[in-house]
Formats: sequence, structure tokens, C-alpha cells
Amino acid sequence: MKQDEEHIVNLDLPVNERWGFLINYQSEINDLLQYYLSDLENADVRLDEICLQVKDKITTEYNEEIEFISSITNFSANEVLRANLYYDMLKFYLGCTAFGVEYNGTVLHSRNLDWWTENNILSSYSKIFDFRRSGKTVFKTVGWLGFIGALSGTKPGKFSLTLNAVLSNDKPQIELPISFLIRDILSTAGSFEEAKEKLERTKIASDCLILLTGIKEGEMVVIERTPTRYATRTTDKKYIVVTNDYKKLENNSSEEGLIQLTSCGRFDRTEDLLETVLPVNIEMCFNILQDENVMMGITVQQMVFDNQTGKIALIKRSPSQ
Repeated sequence: MKQDEEHIVNLDLPVNERWGFLINYQSEINDLLQYYLSDLENADVRLDEICLQVKDKITTEYNEEIEFISSITNFSANEVLRANLYYDMLKFYLGCTAFGVEYNGTVLHSRNLDWWTENNILSSYSKIFDFRRSGKTVFKTVGWLGFIGALSGTKPGKFSLTLNAVLSNDKPQIELPISFLIRDILSTAGSFEEAKEKLERTKIASDCLILLTGIKEGEMVVIERTPTRYATRTTDKKYIVVTNDYKKLENNSSEEGLIQLTSCGRFDRTEDLLETVLPVNIEMCFNILQDENVMMGITVQQMVFDNQTGKIALIKRSPSQ
């Protein structure tokens, strides 16, 4: 399998230099930003007001990165920020099946990203970003050009985490967007336990499920979140699975779309496959992700992280491919 080039983001450099390579992708970034913003046009939310308040919730560094991206695109800083809030605004478009398996002193963390798209833009523009300090990798993410947060990431030798969408009736909050929290944790958390505590305790903007896996036996949990509540699901097996519904946290939401309607079926099928044969390599993990009852017609990314080494294997898929 051909591996994509990993773009290095040197965190020791000023913002305009660390992201300087984006100048070579201005057309792609404009396409992506327009795609996000077009979806958000019909959102029943006060976007300008929300963006103004979110600016105070994220770091000066993130605001500067957004300003830089704005400077090389056709969009204002406010529009770039809106696009980076896509998950918190429109998470009902976002599916996902993820699992972790313990094997030979590491954990293989696997994930399908299921995201409705009218074209191939989210798949073809997917990139791997290697964030470094002092010449060494601090963390890696799988994301898109112009998107500075993280929905999937790994901290070599420490942990990996991926985001799945879920719906509750809890009221959204003007708090830290989850994609920025994930990047914060990848950047600053020094251990699985520290990452777990921050994911449980930090107030966030919207509902989500986080699969967090480490490198030691037993370091696999699903953290079920609403903006202010959490429940942590553990496992007594060599694997753990998450799709798009709460298993432990009390939830009264009755909303159901394609993502929610297929969640239990994908969960059960993934567990059945893991019970039958536990993967011992990346290829076997992809075999599960590509099972006809696990992969959706809207799957755009398939990835496997080796938590010990930080290696990322990524497959880009066209919807209904």
C-alpha cells in the first residue's frame, strides 16, 4: 500500500513559517473551505456570534494559525474559523467505526471516517501531518489542508485517539470545540492517563465519543461525552469497539438518521469479527474496516495507528467505492 507523504509542521517556527507549505495548496484549501461553508449556510445557528465567542476559548496560537490560513485563501479569518468548527455545528453528517486491539506490546488503533460528501473532496484532500519540536515528532494527525484541529491523532509511544459522532439532548455550550481539545491533548498530555482525565473533565461544545488507546495492557477506553457529562467505558477483552451511540451514558435523544440507524449493526459486526480473529497486523485491521457490514457508502478515510511507533497507514476512499 502506497503511503502518503507526511507534511511536517515545525512547532518551533512562527505560524506563517510552520504552515508555509500550505501556499502550494491554495486551490485545494479554497475548495475545502467553500465545501464546509456551503454546508454551514443552512445550519440553524448564529455563526457570527458563536465564532466571536469561540475565539476567546481557543489559544492565541490557534487564532494566529487561522489568520495565516485566511491570508493565503479567498476567505476571512472568521470564515476559516467557521469551517474549523464543522464537527460541532453539523456532527449529524459524521459517522465512524473505530476499534483498538492489543498485540505484541502495542495497540493497533483503527478507524473508518464516514462523512457524507457530494464529491470526492474530503477523501482526495486528506493528509497526514507530523507536528514536531526540536526535530522530533510530538504527535501526528490525519486531517485536511486548512483544518488546524484534529479528529484523529497519535502520540508515538503514548496513545492514540479518534472522534466519533453521537447525539444527545444535552444543550450545546460555548466551550472549547472538541477538535481543538484533541489537538491540545496530543500536544500537551504526557500519558494515557493524563489524556483520559482531560477528555473526561474538560467542558466541550458538543456531544462526542472518543476512543482512547495507549500502549499498555488495559489502556483502551471509550469516553462518552456531552458538553458537561461523561461516562468511561472499559473492556475486559483484548479489544474495544465504538460506533455512534452511547453504551454507558444516559441519553434520551430520539433523533435517528443513517448514521444512528446503522450504528448498532456496525458495532455488532465489528465485535463479531474481532471475536473470530484478533488482528495481529495493520492489514488484518483494514480487512475488518473494509467488511461490507462495517464500511459505509460514505466512508472517506480508513486508518490504522501503531501506538508504539506512531506509524499511520491511511487509505483514502471515494464515497460508495
